[in-house]
Amino acid sequence: MFTCLARNRKRGVLALTFGLTMILIVFATLTAYLLALAAGGIRVENSHNEAQALYSAESGVDIALQTGRSGTWTGAVGRGRYAVRVDAGTITAVGEVPRATGAPLRCAVTVATRDGRFVRGSWRQAPPGRETALIAALEGMSGATEMLVRPVEGRR
Repeated sequence: MFTCLARNRKRGVLALTFGLTMILIVFATLTAYLLALAAGGIRVENSHNEAQALYSAESGVDIALQTGRSGTWTGAVGRGRYAVRVDAGTITAVGEVPRATGAPLRCAVTVATRDGRFVRGSWRQAPPGRETALIAALEGMSGATEMLVRPVEGRR
């Protein structure tokens, strides 16, 4: 009679150990899946912010080409802001988008112009850290409004 109880205890301990092991394996698998999902979401958000910063810089270049403005100026479009510098034959723009971490994401674009028109094949993405004057203009910018520019007739 006592040998039967000892066998049942061993089976119960084995069943309990097996059950707890399975629960731990399922928990570890779910944790790994959720971490991978969160990391993928962060990568997607970074990619999205980088594209928006690039598009902000490009919109600054487009506005400079459309208006023919010279000098250094800033503006905003959507969530992004841009600072543009128009020199003789070169347009440089830095676009920035705020991030949840606090530090904005920036992209810089340089374009060559001739007679107020874009020179085909001259578009270059540059490291934004080189453009300290434009970054300072962006940091000094507060409450920027969206600038709406209509295309100038005869320029396309």
